[in-house]
Amino acid sequence: MAAQGGHDLIRSLLDECCTIAKRAGHTPQLAFLAQARATLTARDSSMTASMLRDIEANRPVEADHILGDLLQRSEHAGADRNQLSPLAAAFAHLKAYEARRLRSLTAPPEASE
Repeated sequence: MAAQGGHDLIRSLLDECCTIAKRAGHTPQLAFLAQARATLTARDSSMTASMLRDIEANRPVEADHILGDLLQRSEHAGADRNQLSPLAAAFAHLKAYEARRLRSLTAPPEASE
């Protein structure tokens, strides 16, 4: 919530995830959505996403297992993929992180002079 546009982005991501769930026949309950919105948009919250903590610790992330799965479900439900969605953008960023992390783990050590 500290980032400019963070509130709108979180709401957009939650809306997209809800749409995917509905299309897959799993409509979220209104009480759950209200609680999720309140939790995810609380300005004074100290919560962080587990994937953010993984990135900060240079650990693997679950991009394919979570975001990738949601995107596949969206495509199977006939979602229009002509426009880059917030979920697809987040997935692309996580895949870039994974690629960079893998390169750093497999790169030969630099020669010391």
